[in-house]
Amino acid sequence: AYDVSHEGDFIANHLGPQLQKSHPDVKLLFFDHNKDHMVKWANELLAKDHPASKYIDGTAVHWYAGGMDRLLDGAQGNPNMHRMVSELDVMDVRKDHVLLGSEACHCPTTGYAGGDLSIAWARAMRNVHTILADLAAGSNGFIEWNLILDSIGGPNHLGNLCDSPVLAVPHRALDAEKDFPAQLGFEHAGHPFGEVHGDNKTREELNADGSPAKYLDLGVVVQPMYYYVGHITRFIRPGSRAVHGLVGASAGDPEVRTFRPKGQRVAGGGINDLARNGIEVTLWPCEGSTRQEWLLNEQKQLQVFGHDWLGAPTTSCLAKKPDKDFDGLLLTTCNIDENKSGLFEVLPVEGKQSKVHIVSSNNKKSCLVVQPLRNNGGAYGPRGGGQVNVGSCDHPWAEWGFDSITGEITSSAFDALGEVCLTTGWPFLQVGAFDTSATTAANGAVIVTNEAGEHANYVIKNRDETVLAASVPPKSIQTITFN
Repeated sequence: AYDVSHEGDFIANHLGPQLQKSHPDVKLLFFDHNKDHMVKWANELLAKDHPASKYIDGTAVHWYAGGMDRLLDGAQGNPNMHRMVSELDVMDVRKDHVLLGSEACHCPTTGYAGGDLSIAWARAMRNVHTILADLAAGSNGFIEWNLILDSIGGPNHLGNLCDSPVLAVPHRALDAEKDFPAQLGFEHAGHPFGEVHGDNKTREELNADGSPAKYLDLGVVVQPMYYYVGHITRFIRPGSRAVHGLVGASAGDPEVRTFRPKGQRVAGGGINDLARNGIEVTLWPCEGSTRQEWLLNEQKQLQVFGHDWLGAPTTSCLAKKPDKDFDGLLLTTCNIDENKSGLFEVLPVEGKQSKVHIVSSNNKKSCLVVQPLRNNGGAYGPRGGGQVNVGSCDHPWAEWGFDSITGEITSSAFDALGEVCLTTGWPFLQVGAFDTSATTAANGAVIVTNEAGEHANYVIKNRDETVLAASVPPKSIQTITFN
């Protein structure tokens, strides 16, 4: 594998000059790896005095987590996307520089092979979340990886079996020969993850799971991912532009939250599937959900609880120092002996009622502080995913509200725009807004996605004008177009 120096040398002295000579119309995108290191590589190779920079037309990024926890794929690095867009501007890189999501797929194996509808649905929701978040940060597009695979996620010469929106299952076709094999001759992986549970389901069961029988009869499984990503590919055509859109707090009564009605003190939205080591801790408008519910435990750790996609219980704590690659605080192990989690005291701010400092027990001069996104939050704005860090207790961004009953930790750092809550990853209810006037008959489109286990009522406003009042069911997606 190339490091940044080797890739720079190869582009400057070999690939770049040869492409310019033989195929001047071909664009060269560099990096093509995970979001954790892309800013570092850009700072070196896109610098005007680097000989490779004149040949580079864009940056390609993957959605994978740096480690081997596949449930973190698509869940890390969005603040780095904002940082990257800001850095391109600071470095005065060409305005036509392309920032492309070049690879994203769920591993291991497929939703059909696993046979669990909830996991197939969770993969679809993660896919769309990452696409919408990247586009809001300033990405120019994405590549759906893969287009079609077999039932177990192959063929792959390394046995690296992954998922795809569409799967080829010719043995399930109505006109398939009686003894047609479930795996074709080119597939050598066998069944490393056990039996293919989808093969044991009837067409009616699969149809109820969201894989239509009319396609299964043709030997094709169309999974929930296909329909989710279709909300983007069908309505947000090339040439569309992300515009400001953010799910704000509930209008009117400040005690009302999207997932916590007035008078209710328990967080709603269902199980938090982002209470996981490695998830970035961010700031979003308060929705009253379990993704924004924190406990200051007996060890003085800020702790969250949930379950992963496989149903296993999870718990994590806020780290004591920022991650070196993501430059913000992540969730980490609560094991005191590993010394990775922060220990905090909640102390009142002198002269400010209901405001507290969340002070590091290891360093009494360090507090939890708001760290705004570098490009002002892109299309989400500053309240859409800012980071948290440790810094001086004297800064006004070190002032918080902490409701120990609801578990909400709030900040008024963006006071003119509204309050934000400390969030594991991102909220359940999300939105992407787009100007589509250059590409379709509609002037705009809004995509609303709800990852919660409960329905959510919402109102779409254009400035102060109410455009639509509606509701989105649990674990679903809607697209609204406007003329």
